[in-house]
Amino acid sequence: MKKEISINLSRPYQDKIARLPLSASEKILLKNILSEPVRYVPNDQFANHAAMDLIMQQTVVVVTSTPVKPKQEQALFLQMNYCRDQLCKVRRRLLKSSRWAGKDLRELLLWYNKQQKYRSDIVTCNMGLVLSMARRVKYPGIEFTDMMSEGSMALLRATEKFDCARGFKFSTYACRAILKGLSRVAQQTYRYNRLFPAQLDTTLENDDKVDRQHKELQEDLVGEFQVIMDKNLADLSEVEKSVLKMRFSLDGNKLSPLTLKKAGERLGLTKERVRQIQNKALAKLRPVAEERLVSA
Repeated sequence: MKKEISINLSRPYQDKIARLPLSASEKILLKNILSEPVRYVPNDQFANHAAMDLIMQQTVVVVTSTPVKPKQEQALFLQMNYCRDQLCKVRRRLLKSSRWAGKDLRELLLWYNKQQKYRSDIVTCNMGLVLSMARRVKYPGIEFTDMMSEGSMALLRATEKFDCARGFKFSTYACRAILKGLSRVAQQTYRYNRLFPAQLDTTLENDDKVDRQHKELQEDLVGEFQVIMDKNLADLSEVEKSVLKMRFSLDGNKLSPLTLKKAGERLGLTKERVRQIQNKALAKLRPVAEERLVSA
């Protein structure tokens, strides 16, 4: 992710903005655009203007909490980040120029409003992830509204950082970010309650709540892995199945997981080759497991 550094607008810049023939709200927006950092995820397609023109012409209809198709999702992220890329170019041009052309100012505001619209579309169609995670992960003493608020912020952060060029589904990336955010707000709340015991609820006296919630989630995920492997929903090869069973004891026995070296010896493979097979198999399993957990 690239980041255009924040700039402390000096008095001459502020005076210049004050003299512009813009409305009060546009002047405030312009100050924010010029002073705040702009973050975006670069993509090789940005240099291909013909391809980007076609992508920017695409219209994706979004419905609240209803995920869009993979190609539409990719288009939204490319549109948002391309707008931010162009925004940065106009921004740099303005900051280097002694005289600001009205055309550049209008172009700056146009790219800003466009990227805001695409970001809003991405968040809107993925809000169901926040609701699903907030319902699934129940921390005693944490208000549901607080969980939704933190989950929404985590979704926004995930939207800013997601790279669609890597080929992963956004829901997989966002679910991890949301769960991490919910865990963080729970830990902060429990820490606050320990510092101020007069307000401590008796149900929160045990500080292993977060750990136990994590353990339950891990057990659910392991259970999902087992079901997916049994039904082969992730299209794993026999070798991949064998490696996962040995490494994580997923075959139902209570034997300790084998090290990469021990698993390799049983399969007649090198330790590094076992690691590669394991990582490939996990990459297949995770999206399927997380999608099943979200829809549960």
